[in-house]
Amino acid sequence: MTVGLRSRALRVLLVTPDYPPAHGGIQSLLHQIAAAMPHASVRVLTPDAPGGAAFDAAARVHGEHVHVERVPVPGRASFTRVLAFNLRGLLHLRGWTPDVVLGGHVSTSPLAVAAARAYRVPLVLYAYGKEVQGRPRLAAWALRRSAAAVAVSEYTRDQLLATVRGGAHPPVHVVHPGVAIPADPSPGERASGAPFTLITLGRLRDWYKGHDIVLEALPGVLARIPDTRWVVLGEGRRREALEARAAELGIQHAVRFLGSVTDAEKEAWLQQADAFVMPARYPRGEVAGEGFAIVYLEAAAWGVPSIAGNVGGPREAVVDGVTGLLVDPESVEQVVDAIIELGTKPGVARELGRQARARAEAAFTWPRVAAQLEAILRTACDDALNRRV
Repeated sequence: MTVGLRSRALRVLLVTPDYPPAHGGIQSLLHQIAAAMPHASVRVLTPDAPGGAAFDAAARVHGEHVHVERVPVPGRASFTRVLAFNLRGLLHLRGWTPDVVLGGHVSTSPLAVAAARAYRVPLVLYAYGKEVQGRPRLAAWALRRSAAAVAVSEYTRDQLLATVRGGAHPPVHVVHPGVAIPADPSPGERASGAPFTLITLGRLRDWYKGHDIVLEALPGVLARIPDTRWVVLGEGRRREALEARAAELGIQHAVRFLGSVTDAEKEAWLQQADAFVMPARYPRGEVAGEGFAIVYLEAAAWGVPSIAGNVGGPREAVVDGVTGLLVDPESVEQVVDAIIELGTKPGVARELGRQARARAEAAFTWPRVAAQLEAILRTACDDALNRRV
């Protein structure tokens, strides 16, 4: 590393269509790493959004040293906004020169590549999973023009490398997402008379998260644990169909669809949860799938064991028999058995939750994740400077 970069904060330009106040795993990840990189000055270039100015002001009040540049873009459709952002973004970069560009999403890699070229600095691409499957040609194009890439899981790394079909590519590093660790995560023993509570957190937009499988499993669970309740946090187009199916199964009394909730409401439910259940899968016919899923870590941080699909990213987020249980996500019977295992053996559930919390504290804090990312960005800068010498 040159003396100049070693003696000052690394200037990072994060180019992303996904940033708070919009909700989602990618938005949360990018916001947290931008704020937590220990020796970096970060400027975020992102499309404007309702509530954006208020969010940025609140972040400054809380001491975040991140400058957010919001680019006005027209319309509401995602495709239109991303296209406009790719075309207009460079016009909003005057007066600040980055050391490295962090491409926060494949969809805005044209803008990230253009920015890196304009400033003659390296580009590092961030990859999550679904977007790579949905845009494999664009992902390959961006990867070939990057100095390095970061994948949120080994599964996502494999997906990204598959796009170049054995061709030349830069280093692709795996850095798992992080999670905020609450001060008092333990819900303790369930109070006498309290229902056995299952929680699922995730948008009801696609089938791959496994809400439908959990619904089909509930009659079998209720036959053994009649006081079971399933609390579903998240909104989306599949909600109506799921509610109708609950009515058909005669179990609507045991299911609560709460829609979108605040962070405080989410945390309150996690404190009450006995288990987090989301048997995510990779169904045929859907360009979808969890690259990692921060929600498993969120449950772990609160000392809640998870039931997850034994596939791809979820298999890296949940350690079978240690922090939760892995199941065949297409098997209703396995989901039933796993839920009953945790519901009838509270001591086992508590121990899995304790170990999940310990693993989150040891390996998945945001400062740790951000420091890993910053080291990769600095190495990309070093390599670029060495090639110029």
